[in-house]
Amino acid sequence: MYEQLTDEELFAEVTRRRATGEAVGTPLGALCARWARPARYVISRIQGSYGRGSPADADELFQDAVGKFLDRGLDQFRGVSEQMPGRSASPKTFFLRIVKHVAIDFYRRHREELAPAPASPDDVMEETPSEVARAVEGARRREERAEAQELYWAAYARLQQEHPKEASAWELYHHEDVEDHEECARRLNISVVNSYKRVSRAQAYLRLYLLELQRDGLPEDQS
Repeated sequence: MYEQLTDEELFAEVTRRRATGEAVGTPLGALCARWARPARYVISRIQGSYGRGSPADADELFQDAVGKFLDRGLDQFRGVSEQMPGRSASPKTFFLRIVKHVAIDFYRRHREELAPAPASPDDVMEETPSEVARAVEGARRREERAEAQELYWAAYARLQQEHPKEASAWELYHHEDVEDHEECARRLNISVVNSYKRVSRAQAYLRLYLLELQRDGLPEDQS
């Protein structure tokens, strides 16, 4: 029913129905189904950053993100990029940011709940220097992984805005694991040669954007 509509057109149908009091379940479900795979990719990256998580978590977190998108996201989305004010943003990018923050909040909270609290100061065992060094190194690596993910998604959001065709090819090839240029070409309705070119250009743009982000840092709303 909605296969011929773009994400933006389908999202407009959701917001129109919501404004008129009509049921939004069917178009919203179709929209979120399109975004399920990239959402799970985002969740898997957050799981990797925190060193925990399971496929069952991914299903739960995805449903939580859909709920937040319905409860608050539909009213909050303004079509403006948070990373680059003045540029437009897609509803998909907005939804994936909700997914990311839902996952981060979940694993951050879970980590805090698992942290043991000593019954008394006498119960605190003094750590050896090597244990302290390992703990510090582990924390540093986790922070570096989390920061790398933030940089990547900021760079990818810019790629979507400035070079949407390359971003679409990159998303299929890397985010959705369609590691076959013939299949990418079929889905994008382009030649195999153009599929190679778009993925190659996307990689070059992302490398440039990442270098700029590493030099200039993330925008304030990312920190």
